[in-house]
Amino acid sequence: MSVKKDKNRIIFSRTFDASIDSVFDAYTHKSLFEKWFHPQGTTTKVYEFNAVEGGRAFFAIKTSNMTSYTVSEYQNVKRPHHIEYLDYFATPQGEKDMSMSKMRIFLDFKEKQGRTTVTSTSVFSTQDAAQQALDMGVEQGMNSTLDQLELLLKR
Repeated sequence: MSVKKDKNRIIFSRTFDASIDSVFDAYTHKSLFEKWFHPQGTTTKVYEFNAVEGGRAFFAIKTSNMTSYTVSEYQNVKRPHHIEYLDYFATPQGEKDMSMSKMRIFLDFKEKQGRTTVTSTSVFSTQDAAQQALDMGVEQGMNSTLDQLELLLKR
C-alpha cells in the first residue's frame, strides 16, 4: 500500500487480486463490510448500513479495551467505480460527534487484467488534522484493515 500526505489530504492505494465488482461489494454490502472493515485483532459491529447515495452507515469498531463509533453519510455512489462519503466520529447512540473533525472520503476503483486498485483520498479540514491522523497511526490501521479485505477477497 502506498500512502502520501498532500496538504490536508491523506491518499493511499492498494491493488487486490479480485474483480472490481467483488471489491466494490466489500465496501457496499453490510454482510461483507462487517467481516473486514477493522484492523486485525478487532471486530466491527454494524448497526445501520445503507451504502447508496443519500444513505448512511453507523458502526462500531471494538478492540479489547475500547470501542470507536462511526457515522458515514454517502454523498455519491457510482457502481463500481466511485464512492464518496462524509465520515464522523459518533456517540454510542449513533449521533455525530461534532467536537471531532469530520473527513470527506473519496474511493476510486479501477480494474486492470482482473486486478482492482482502490485509491482512497481522505480530506481533512486542515493540514494539522491530516498530520494528527497520521501521528495517531492511521497508516498502520489502514494497512491492517486492508489486509483483512485481502483475506476476505481470497475466500
